[in-house]
Amino acid sequence: MPSGTYNDNLPNCGICGRKLRPLYKNPDWANRKYHIACFRELVSDIGNYNKVCFTKYGHTKTIANMPINEAKKAKSFTVQFE
Repeated sequence: MPSGTYNDNLPNCGICGRKLRPLYKNPDWANRKYHIACFRELVSDIGNYNKVCFTKYGHTKTIANMPINEAKKAKSFTVQFE
């Protein structure tokens, strides 16, 4: 089988969910869990997580365990420092 053709017994990418292709040129292809491009994007997101977490991953800013929109509407709230 030439390098890069799909095979049904290969796992799916842990990030995007698409099928992985075998890479016979590299000895670690059988242990791969992610596409190379998906992994590189993940690493770049980790470096910029404070910028992309709200848009790409759906996180919300919180104050005193309340979303920031609810915290702005509240008359008062208690912040505890541990």
